[in-house]
Amino acid sequence: MVISFFYVPVGNAAEAASLGNLAIKENLAACANVFPVQSVFMWEAIMQEESEFVLVLKTMPHKKNALREFLESKHSYETPCILSWDAEVNAAYGSWVDRRVSGEIGT
Repeated sequence: MVISFFYVPVGNAAEAASLGNLAIKENLAACANVFPVQSVFMWEAIMQEESEFVLVLKTMPHKKNALREFLESKHSYETPCILSWDAEVNAAYGSWVDRRVSGEIGT
């Protein structure tokens, strides 16, 4: 079974948790994981090193556009990274994700 993953760096743990909670409450994602990371990038011609948090969301492929629009509208960054990809998962987990984002369970 195929589900979709989103990888979204954010500025702090509170924003990651807030975005994850809202996405789950709105049935756009089945679950969220938050990881601390150290990011290195150029911004306005200056090398930056920042502590960030990565929000990983799991959803179904048919929810990708809605979840992307949600993240773009709520994210605090001027130019957020909202990366998604599809991946194979075991049938039981994929079925749970599908039932969760369809609102069949956990609402």
